[in-house]
Amino acid sequence: MTDRLISEAGRENTIVINTGDNFFQTGEPELEDKKAEAIFNALDRIGIDFIGLGEQEFIFGVPLIGNLTKNSQVHLGCANVKDIRHVSPYLVPYLRLNKGMKQVLITAVIDPQVLKSTDKKIAFTDPVTALKRIQKTISHDLFIVVCHADAAKAEKWLTQVSGIDLVILGHQPGVSEKKLEINGAMLAFNNDRGQFVSHADFVPKDGRYAVSGPHNTRLQAKTIAENRSVAKLIEGYEVWSRKYHYAKSKNQHLAKAPPAIENIYVGKDRCMECHEETVVSWAKTAHARALDSLIRKGKEYDPQCLPCHVTGMNDKSHGGGFVSLNLTPHMVNVQCEQCHGPGGLHAKDPENVSARLSVEQTCLSCHTKDTDPGFSYQKKQKTGIH
Repeated sequence: MTDRLISEAGRENTIVINTGDNFFQTGEPELEDKKAEAIFNALDRIGIDFIGLGEQEFIFGVPLIGNLTKNSQVHLGCANVKDIRHVSPYLVPYLRLNKGMKQVLITAVIDPQVLKSTDKKIAFTDPVTALKRIQKTISHDLFIVVCHADAAKAEKWLTQVSGIDLVILGHQPGVSEKKLEINGAMLAFNNDRGQFVSHADFVPKDGRYAVSGPHNTRLQAKTIAENRSVAKLIEGYEVWSRKYHYAKSKNQHLAKAPPAIENIYVGKDRCMECHEETVVSWAKTAHARALDSLIRKGKEYDPQCLPCHVTGMNDKSHGGGFVSLNLTPHMVNVQCEQCHGPGGLHAKDPENVSARLSVEQTCLSCHTKDTDPGFSYQKKQKTGIH
């Protein structure tokens, strides 16, 4: 998508900006570092000019950021990091580019309050002071700012700083669809988990430049060709990830349920003893083959994907749920108890203990807007769930 926009306007007239928060903590440093490396290399190949650092990057720490950027063309910036050059030689307070015979100044500021934990050596200054200093001391024709703060705080900052042409809000959820302005600066935001690419155009007007947009394009595989270079990077990471998770799964041990827990997962075969017709009907649904979709993608050992493709995983309040393919193969796929709760007590005393009723939120916990954007609980109710 970015390739198409660049080809339409020309590289000499195009700036590609990423608003940061690309990395995510999982509690597994080796996995985090490998994924961060793949993401950053992909951004490099896409042709990103500037990344406005968010709290996720700072939480990961400067050493990782520096290691990723030392052989990269991408500039990572934040204007209100104290003594930024002493923190890392790979971070910049701003970037100035010559585009279309004009000087475009780009920077980013972050709200120190959104940072939960960072490298102890990093300190942050007042974002308004940082923006005023850059706006005043660095010559430019156009000024673009990435704000890492909620919309209310960003608005408070912007009312104190004049001369900004475009502000991109890194924390505002959703996608901006209409023109919003604060103190002469047009606001845009695109916090949508990568489902849209947004762009704005600077057009000459009355001797200055006006901002046209934002224009939003939904990313769809059927209409936008993949970048093979980036796809190979992701494929390489997925192969590594599968090996990593497989090795971890081999070292897992089946934890026994505490003696006090009676309501454990019993599996579909036990359910079939009394509910044969329902289980036979379920066996014809996609739920009965839920793990197959992960196997096709090489993600059958991925703990981030598995919980919605197996039964009872991560349920520490009850025993008997899915642990791993090696230890609990009988709990694969979305069986009865994934939706109706563990059936241990119900199986022992079906007349007095009822299974949990499945409600809309039960389905929506896995069928989210990201994983299944076309899912409708109401339609499923009409056609039958199992």
